[in-house]
Amino acid sequence: MNKSRLMKHLERNPMTAVFFFGICVCLAFSSANIKANLSAVSQLQKTVRENSASVWQLQASQQAAEAQAEIAKQRYEKGCVMVVAMKDPNSFTSLSVGQPVIDRVRKTELPVGTIVCDANGNTARIVQGNNKPVVGEIAFTGDRKVVEEAKKRANKRYVLPNL
Repeated sequence: MNKSRLMKHLERNPMTAVFFFGICVCLAFSSANIKANLSAVSQLQKTVRENSASVWQLQASQQAAEAQAEIAKQRYEKGCVMVVAMKDPNSFTSLSVGQPVIDRVRKTELPVGTIVCDANGNTARIVQGNNKPVVGEIAFTGDRKVVEEAKKRANKRYVLPNL
């Protein structure tokens, strides 16, 4: 029944059959181009996904850096312990994650929970390592003003012990 209605329609509208046949011929001749375009679109979609993932990663990294900078700034402002070189207490040194911070007078590690900072913008909390307290929970700030103020406070308060 459907077939007879289709045939009646084609008899009344022969241009529909010509138009349909023309579309089929065009599709047959352009199938290679369609496949190439689909492949290009697929590659473009993959590139867009990779770029989007990269942008999301950068944004997440930036947000983490900003949060760490705020933590570091607060640590400097609240009076972190500025680390100095063991052999030259007038020289600042850097913090290293997983390494102990040694009290040069008593020759012992600083206790767990101590907030330490260096002259480069790094702050940390002393955490329990495998068998000794070490630098952990590090946060960095690029706010040179806050760091310089902490260095000045350290220089004013630091007195060489009598030997």
